[in-house]
Amino acid sequence: MHDLRVSRRFVSHVVKRHKDWIEVLGLEIGEEITNFIMQVLKNPDKIYKDKIRDDVTYFLKRLDSYFLCVVVVGKIAVTAYLINQQKYDKYRKNRWVER
Repeated sequence: MHDLRVSRRFVSHVVKRHKDWIEVLGLEIGEEITNFIMQVLKNPDKIYKDKIRDDVTYFLKRLDSYFLCVVVVGKIAVTAYLINQQKYDKYRKNRWVER
Protein backbone atom coordinates (compact mmCIF):
# COMPACT_ATOMS: atom_id res chain seq x y z
CA MET A 1 0.00 0.00 0.00
CA HIS A 2 3.04 2.30 0.14
CA ASP A 3 2.51 3.34 -3.48
CA LEU A 4 -0.96 4.81 -2.83
CA ARG A 5 -1.31 8.59 -2.96
CA VAL A 6 -3.34 11.18 -1.08
CA SER A 7 -3.40 14.49 -2.95
CA ARG A 8 -4.21 18.03 -1.89
CA ARG A 9 -7.25 17.74 -4.13
CA PHE A 10 -8.43 14.78 -2.02
CA VAL A 11 -8.02 16.79 1.18
CA SER A 12 -9.89 19.73 -0.34
CA HIS A 13 -12.71 17.43 -1.45
CA VAL A 14 -13.23 15.76 1.92
CA VAL A 15 -13.06 19.09 3.76
CA LYS A 16 -15.79 20.49 1.49
CA ARG A 17 -18.01 17.42 1.17
CA HIS A 18 -17.33 15.02 4.07
CA LYS A 19 -16.16 17.18 6.95
CA ASP A 20 -18.17 15.18 9.53
CA TRP A 21 -15.50 12.53 10.09
CA ILE A 22 -12.73 15.13 10.20
CA GLU A 23 -14.55 16.95 12.99
CA VAL A 24 -15.37 13.72 14.86
CA LEU A 25 -11.67 12.83 14.90
CA GLY A 26 -10.57 16.39 15.68
CA LEU A 27 -8.11 16.50 12.79
CA GLU A 28 -6.53 19.70 11.55
CA ILE A 29 -7.06 20.45 7.87
CA GLY A 30 -4.09 19.55 5.70
CA GLU A 31 -1.24 17.32 6.77
CA GLU A 32 -3.13 15.71 9.68
CA ILE A 33 -5.84 14.51 7.31
CA THR A 34 -3.26 13.21 4.84
CA ASN A 35 -1.36 11.37 7.57
CA PHE A 36 -4.54 9.84 9.01
CA ILE A 37 -5.71 8.62 5.59
CA MET A 38 -2.28 7.15 4.86
CA GLN A 39 -2.52 5.20 8.13
CA VAL A 40 -5.95 3.89 7.11
CA LEU A 41 -4.53 2.82 3.73
CA LYS A 42 -1.58 1.09 5.41
CA ASN A 43 -3.62 -0.57 8.15
CA PRO A 44 -7.32 -0.90 7.21
CA ASP A 45 -9.72 -3.16 9.05
CA LYS A 46 -11.20 -4.38 5.75
CA ILE A 47 -10.39 -4.04 2.06
CA TYR A 48 -12.94 -4.61 -0.70
CA LYS A 49 -12.89 -4.37 -4.48
CA ASP A 50 -15.76 -2.96 -6.49
CA LYS A 51 -17.89 -5.61 -8.24
CA ILE A 52 -18.24 -3.45 -11.35
CA ARG A 53 -15.07 -1.36 -11.59
CA ASP A 54 -11.87 -3.36 -11.23
CA ASP A 55 -9.76 -0.24 -10.55
CA VAL A 56 -11.78 0.81 -7.46
CA THR A 57 -10.82 -0.35 -3.98
CA TYR A 58 -12.49 0.45 -0.64
CA PHE A 59 -10.37 0.67 2.51
CA LEU A 60 -12.45 0.59 5.69
CA LYS A 61 -11.52 1.57 9.22
CA ARG A 62 -13.93 1.09 12.10
CA LEU A 63 -14.57 4.24 14.12
CA ASP A 64 -16.87 3.27 17.01
CA SER A 65 -20.27 2.51 15.43
CA TYR A 66 -19.25 3.78 11.98
CA PHE A 67 -16.77 2.88 9.28
CA LEU A 68 -14.57 5.36 7.50
CA CYS A 69 -14.61 4.31 3.85
CA VAL A 70 -11.65 5.53 1.79
CA VAL A 71 -12.22 5.07 -1.93
CA VAL A 72 -9.14 4.56 -4.10
CA VAL A 73 -9.21 4.61 -7.89
CA GLY A 74 -6.08 3.09 -9.32
CA LYS A 75 -3.52 4.23 -6.77
CA ILE A 76 -5.10 7.58 -5.85
CA ALA A 77 -7.45 8.21 -2.92
CA VAL A 78 -10.45 10.10 -4.29
CA THR A 79 -12.83 10.40 -1.33
CA ALA A 80 -13.49 9.30 2.25
CA TYR A 81 -16.81 9.22 4.06
CA LEU A 82 -18.53 7.67 7.06
CA ILE A 83 -20.99 4.82 6.71
CA ASN A 84 -23.09 3.13 9.36
CA GLN A 85 -23.54 -0.62 9.82
CA GLN A 86 -26.66 -0.68 7.67
CA LYS A 87 -24.84 0.91 4.70
CA TYR A 88 -21.85 -1.36 5.28
CA ASP A 89 -24.10 -4.44 5.08
CA LYS A 90 -25.82 -3.14 1.94
CA TYR A 91 -22.56 -2.34 0.14
CA ARG A 92 -21.02 -5.62 1.27
CA LYS A 93 -23.93 -7.53 -0.23
CA ASN A 94 -24.48 -5.53 -3.41
CA ARG A 95 -21.32 -3.66 -4.36
CA TRP A 96 -18.15 -5.07 -2.80
CA VAL A 97 -16.15 -8.26 -3.06
CA GLU A 98 -13.56 -9.20 -0.47
CA ARG A 99 -10.06 -8.61 -1.64
